[in-house]
Amino acid sequence: MVERSQEAGAKVLLLGMRLPPNYGRRYTEAFAEVFSEVAQEQQIALVPFLLEGIGGVASMMQRDGIHPTAEAQAQLLRNVWPSLQPLLLPDARTSSR
Repeated sequence: MVERSQEAGAKVLLLGMRLPPNYGRRYTEAFAEVFSEVAQEQQIALVPFLLEGIGGVASMMQRDGIHPTAEAQAQLLRNVWPSLQPLLLPDARTSSR
């Protein structure tokens, strides 16, 4: 997906995710590591864990325990914006065209 997006001219920001610990330490660590490996291989920006400060906080998660609530949106923005904002700025290589 990263390569196809870049081929289409998109700037890519990878949003990392983690699994709950009940999947087992070995599997959850391997799953989380995939995001940093892809980001490094593809030389793209990474937010290591999209749900930082949200996941596991009952008031920030819907009853399913998987999806954030509306109240969590401000924290999601704080998690993503520092990495997203630079990608939205005009690229010096393309702005002179």
